[in-house]
Amino acid sequence: MLCEELSALALEDDTIDEVEYMDTSDTQWYWYYKAKCGVWHRVEDDPKSLMSSGDLERYYLRNPQGVINMSTAGGQIQINFAASTQVNLKTGTEKRIKRSFQTDTGFRCKCDEIYPSPPPHWRGVDPQTPYQLISLRKDSSEYQMVERFVSHDGLLNVPIISIKRIQNIDLWELFCRKKIQLMRIKGQSDIKEQMLFHGTDAKNVHSICTFNFNCRLSDTKRTAHVYGKGTYFAKHASHAIRYSKARHGTRVLLLARVIVGKYKTGHRDDCTPNDEQDENIHDSCVDDVCHPKIFVIFDSTQIYPEYILEFRSN
Repeated sequence: MLCEELSALALEDDTIDEVEYMDTSDTQWYWYYKAKCGVWHRVEDDPKSLMSSGDLERYYLRNPQGVINMSTAGGQIQINFAASTQVNLKTGTEKRIKRSFQTDTGFRCKCDEIYPSPPPHWRGVDPQTPYQLISLRKDSSEYQMVERFVSHDGLLNVPIISIKRIQNIDLWELFCRKKIQLMRIKGQSDIKEQMLFHGTDAKNVHSICTFNFNCRLSDTKRTAHVYGKGTYFAKHASHAIRYSKARHGTRVLLLARVIVGKYKTGHRDDCTPNDEQDENIHDSCVDDVCHPKIFVIFDSTQIYPEYILEFRSN
């Protein structure tokens, strides 16, 4: 598996009624809490958090004045959207929360937070830069490893023009924290992740490298969502490249590290992998549970876009 090879290179809701979603914009909103040091962090940065920005956003859209009560290992937590607060009912500790469409990528502070280290094969990491693109040399073991994965596992025998590694420390930290969070919630020592392909227009690459994939596009911008209203990935590069638009004689694919976890067969109207479940049993949707080739992800923190692959357009 490419994941292992790359490593070797170095709730309870009792107050919110079911109502129609009120926000129909394409904006991807994020939720933040104010840490002890006075800096705003995305909720995914808190290793004790049981909810992601996507989870909070779904509750907020149902009732912007609502209150959520949930049980955690540290006690009963109450989130009040109208008051913009999160309170530990056992200790009385209160945190301010806010909703914003921006990703505050430059923040670093020492509080009690411990940030995951970047992969050991990353080079020249600059935390002040949103992301870096590192062109791989064709004679490097990393380039040859990815090239082999594309042809052998991805079933795509098309000459590769270039492979660039995406180094975004903020997206990497969010991905690592999501993995830790899911393992803790599920009581597991590991959770399944795969290297998967995504075909897109080259004009979308900068946004993906900066902010990650937008798993919450409106229906007007998303087509053919057969297995759910999320972001689609393919096991095979030969399938994903069909969705890569040719520009200036080239096509691009993204090779992403994806937490697929436990999956179920998706359906057209699924907005999460657990639309009709009381508990978060599943982590993704697929086309076929026994032999999945298409994966649908609904939470961008389960994705780390790792490589940009450029091919010559036939």
